[in-house]
Amino acid sequence: MAMAMNDCEASTSGAVTENFDVFLNHRGPDVKATFVAHLEDALRCAGFRPFLDARSLMKGNPALKSIDQALDAAKVHVAVVSKRYAESKYCLNELVAMMRSRKPVIPVFYDVEPVDLRWVENGPFKEAFLKHKSRGRTQKKLQEWTDALRSLADITGFCLADFKRDEAKLKREVVNQVARLSPSNDPVDVEPYRVGLQGRAHACIQMSDNMGAGTGILGLVGMGGVGKTTLAREIYNHFVAEKKFRNMTFLEIHRDSSTSDVEVRSTWVRELQKQLLWDLLRVQTSTSNDYSSWFRKIASVGPVLIVVDNVYKLNQFEALVPSVSDLHPGSRIIVTSRDRSVFNHLAGRSKLEHCLYDVSTLDVEESNMLFNWHAFQADEAPEELKGVAKDVVKGCGGLPLALKVIGSSLFVVRSEEDSEAIWLEAVHALRQNPDVKGVLKWSYDHLSKPEKHLFLDIACLFCNYKVEEALAYWRSCLNCSSCGGVQTPRTSLRSLINKNLVSVDCGHSTFTTPTLKMHDLLMDLGQEIGKKAKRHFVNGTTAEASIMKEQGTNKTLALSLVGSRKRKFEAEDFASIPNLHFLELPDGCVMNGDFRCISTKLRWLRWRGIVLDCIPLGLDLSCLTSLDFSMSTNLASLWTESEDMLKGFPNLLQLNLQGCTSITKLPNFIGQSSQLQTLNLGNCEKLKILPKSIGQLKRLQDLDLWHCRSLKGLPESIGQASGLHHVDLGGCTKLKKLPESIGQLQQLQWLLLGGCTSLTAIPDSIGALSNLERLYAHDCTSLVKLPPSIGLCSSLQYLLVGPSAECKTFSDGYIGETWSRLSNLKLHTCGGFGSLVAYGAFKSLVELKLEDSTFTELPESIGVLIGLKVLTIQACERLQCLPNSIGDLKLLRYLTLRRCDNLKRLPKTLGGLTSLGDL
Repeated sequence: MAMAMNDCEASTSGAVTENFDVFLNHRGPDVKATFVAHLEDALRCAGFRPFLDARSLMKGNPALKSIDQALDAAKVHVAVVSKRYAESKYCLNELVAMMRSRKPVIPVFYDVEPVDLRWVENGPFKEAFLKHKSRGRTQKKLQEWTDALRSLADITGFCLADFKRDEAKLKREVVNQVARLSPSNDPVDVEPYRVGLQGRAHACIQMSDNMGAGTGILGLVGMGGVGKTTLAREIYNHFVAEKKFRNMTFLEIHRDSSTSDVEVRSTWVRELQKQLLWDLLRVQTSTSNDYSSWFRKIASVGPVLIVVDNVYKLNQFEALVPSVSDLHPGSRIIVTSRDRSVFNHLAGRSKLEHCLYDVSTLDVEESNMLFNWHAFQADEAPEELKGVAKDVVKGCGGLPLALKVIGSSLFVVRSEEDSEAIWLEAVHALRQNPDVKGVLKWSYDHLSKPEKHLFLDIACLFCNYKVEEALAYWRSCLNCSSCGGVQTPRTSLRSLINKNLVSVDCGHSTFTTPTLKMHDLLMDLGQEIGKKAKRHFVNGTTAEASIMKEQGTNKTLALSLVGSRKRKFEAEDFASIPNLHFLELPDGCVMNGDFRCISTKLRWLRWRGIVLDCIPLGLDLSCLTSLDFSMSTNLASLWTESEDMLKGFPNLLQLNLQGCTSITKLPNFIGQSSQLQTLNLGNCEKLKILPKSIGQLKRLQDLDLWHCRSLKGLPESIGQASGLHHVDLGGCTKLKKLPESIGQLQQLQWLLLGGCTSLTAIPDSIGALSNLERLYAHDCTSLVKLPPSIGLCSSLQYLLVGPSAECKTFSDGYIGETWSRLSNLKLHTCGGFGSLVAYGAFKSLVELKLEDSTFTELPESIGVLIGLKVLTIQACERLQCLPNSIGDLKLLRYLTLRRCDNLKRLPKTLGGLTSLGDL
């Protein structure tokens, strides 16, 4: 081998000439000819392009340069650690680079255990490290290698021993994990009633196609409310279906963030940068310091599509796309903006192929169609209102947003006695206000007082926040004299939604929580009204000025300094705002002074990345309902052991400590925060135990312990927290068992255990959870068995099981007719499925995934699953045929048969599945 690298997978000279999906890090003499060779073949069969060694390279440049390029290009890394792995300095150096890359890494422990990597001073790696030391390796280098091995050991991986040395199953599982971690392109939401959109989208797609083989930029320019975002979403979904681009991302710049100067460290930039890197590279990074170097690696992916929506300034775009020339040929960038000059400057600087599409207003016919739909839920207006409707449409000037909002507002007054007068008033107002904000202001003026209250709060505070968070805030103000709280917030919110002033985004993921959305023009309108009334100061720069100039008064209820460049504040700056309810501070800022100067009426406090190790003394939080100290790595404890401090949280509903990596425990008297509903401790890596008093939190609904990797168990008292709905223990790798009292949680709906690799059993008491809807027990590799009582969980809708070395049977002994609601079932290495179907267990099943199972055929009774829409059969190597009854699945839309090597035939009845869109 070149350069005497005969012990390393990096084995020859060459230059990387193709894009690699997976980088296989291994020591050649140990596993190359056996496990890794088979793994490489399996990855290629699954459609991936793995980088192995000489077969992946061509003769030419130095090998190390080529391997570095392949490592950068790959989106997923696999480290196969064998007993003599540590003898290779090349393996160790590559591992260091892999861990620094922040790309997904899959550890495969081949004849070693994770503990061997944590303690290299002992065990199989001891001799190798002694040899490295004797050969003059620096202490810094040795420490780098040691740290990388320990980091790898902390990642949930695959041990050959757990698979009883069945390398074929281990290989399949690694391929499946690569598939899970590889980027995928999903469509984005587009409103259901679309007028004039198809022709505009077709014209834009033609422009993109005509740009040729190089990188091209398409600009969508038009006034606010004209439908630029909707058009961009339609084009994006076209390319998703066409599969023209290797990876795609849709980035939305929110209006509140675009009014302030761009800072590379600002929250919105960081979040969008993280989204882009994840969508295009599957890289998880929490810092923007090295974003440009990460962005340059996107070229290795292949042609990509980047949509940047709502660009107001050129430096916003440059913060997200620092160098368009670094993208792979064939890539496309779509930019939407109200300002034509932004696109012109961008196109001029890039010197790339570019096209500009002017998004025009709707014509008269299109305007009438859209307005009539929202005002009358019909294609035409009633005869008696056709004249006035025509005048209203004319006043909206062809703007889709205005047509929707005004139409929806008028829809709800058709049954009122004075409806005709209101319609005529609308016509007059539209004639007097030719600008779009004036048009929208008419709808605001006709809201009730509670609706105006919520409209301003959403425009200024809660756009892109969870619906339930906003409702909790409003409920806390029901009897507040300083803000005149809304008595029926949910009813008022529903009215705003019906009038198209607010929308709710429910997302695609099963874990997505509904969030509040508002068009940026409406947000502008609300923020202008709130600022004029000195009620809300929400732009970082404006809010900062209001403090410094003492513009804040007793009318001021909300202050958001997020986006401010100021990083140091004095508590006395807030003394002139005695009724402040809502306060958001810049992430990581410092505040000094007398905290007693801050309002005692605070309901909402967000101070992420707080540099203190505990809550500042003097801060009165007696009215607080939401506290967000997430990502505060110095925060070791919330309270001192003091009853006085504890009394500061009697009304707390939400406590967010996610990413507070210094916290090792919670104080026992947290149980006295009796109103607490949400407790987020996700990624508190040093948290070892929960206090017994957790059971006193009777109203606690959501307990997030995701990736608390030091957590070994839950207290038996958890069963007393009777209000729990969701418990997330995913990735708690040291969690060995659940308490028997878990069965007392009668309200529990979600129990998420995925990736709890040390979990050996689920208690039999789980059968008492009659409201349990989701049980995720995937990747629990130590799970010995499922309790038979699981069949008593009559509300179960989602069930994920396997793989496990021991849990291999799943039969009708587990269930009865009680699983009539089950809609999603995924079984991995679990047999006995056929008898379950025959037993009539899955009458409501919509999605079924069977992976790595041992059956040779599916039962004829599968035809009874008449509601099934998605059927995935993967790595079932003994499967030989599908039954004719599969033709009875008339609603089946997606049928995936992957790596079923012995499948000999498909039934002719497949031809009768008229709904089948993807096979």
